Amino acid sequence: MAAGSAGAPEVFGEKGSLGVVVVHEVFGRDGYVRSVAESLAHSGYPATTVDLYGGQQATDLEAALRLRSNLTDEGVLARIDEARIAVQRRLVPHARIGTLGFCMGGGYALYAATQRPFQFVVDYYGRIDRADDVAGLSGPALLILASEDERVTPWAFAELLPAAARWKKRATVELYPGVRHAFHRPGWEGHDPATAARAWQRTLEFLGEVAAHR
Repeated sequence: MAAGSAGAPEVFGEKGSLGVVVVHEVFGRDGYVRSVAESLAHSGYPATTVDLYGGQQATDLEAALRLRSNLTDEGVLARIDEARIAVQRRLVPHARIGTLGFCMGGGYALYAATQRPFQFVVDYYGRIDRADDVAGLSGPALLILASEDERVTPWAFAELLPAAARWKKRATVELYPGVRHAFHRPGWEGHDPATAARAWQRTLEFLGEVAAHR
């Protein structure tokens, strides 16, 4: 079940002990990110979809980059805070809440987890500006990476993981061979259904691990 108007957080699922704030890719809050939240809810994890663009979506990369250029860290965190509060209403007392995102949304999901009291984060091939921000993580991070992603994967191994080690943070990497950036997104030329399914199963396993270790 979803609720909300354009720009407002959408919430999927009923009462649960673990909730997820889902942050969209550069194209905006579309059917893809909603399907992710619905899948989480179906698995027993109430989820919200954040809308960073205030109801707008892009159909091509040029338009998407224009929308992204208007974002600020403060504005993004404010939207994510709204989503965190929205999903918290669907959770039992003392439930855990984390973030999950893809590409741009993966980076913002990770950034939000360093700046706000989230208990976990799942980052599908997203990056942050300052790797040492991981000092602010309050729980484990799962990094989903593609071997053929020339922008994010080398950065993760050269900067993010060393920073996590410096700050003694738990960061688990799942590196999928032979696939490109955004392999999880249906309809994209680099989409790999089999790898996407494996990555999603690993995501659900990770959420189960977080839920079990209270």
